[in-house]
Amino acid sequence: MSSPWRILVLTFALSVGGCVTSKTPLLGTDSRVLPFLPGAKFETYERDDESAPWTKNDTLTIFSADQSSTIQELDETGKPRSQDTTTIHSLGPGRFLVQTHFVNQDHYGYGVLDVHNGEGLVTGLGCKAIDQAAFRQDGGKVVKDTCELDGAPDPLAILRRLAARPAGPQMRYVPVNK
Repeated sequence: MSSPWRILVLTFALSVGGCVTSKTPLLGTDSRVLPFLPGAKFETYERDDESAPWTKNDTLTIFSADQSSTIQELDETGKPRSQDTTTIHSLGPGRFLVQTHFVNQDHYGYGVLDVHNGEGLVTGLGCKAIDQAAFRQDGGKVVKDTCELDGAPDPLAILRRLAARPAGPQMRYVPVNK
């Protein structure tokens, strides 16, 4: 899994290529939430899809949020791991849409965060893992390994449909008290 997935915070983990993207944010400031307290520390585990074994990462992950509930992933010294930022938006109890702005690639990537028993599981919306024919029929565009929502008549409806059954790389966040 590429390192940008690590930033999709709870982030998902959304890799630079191979994900569902848009050039502009689809989720606004009015629906932002923080399912975990800023400063919380996590051990993280990742896998390419739900059938693969988990691989534990060597370093802890810490999240910081500003007044607008924009999240950045920090390293163990408290410095941002990248310029990428993430916002989290409620879909229902314990379920959230994750939107990450990949600054260097100048696009947004999406995934789903499920929170159970204090742990977070982020599933990226992998372009190769979704029904690409249905995506195209809804107005999305597939370019190489990226599924682009730009130009679709209702990109948010497509995103919500994909979020109902997310498929793609996963990141598990387990809180630690260190």
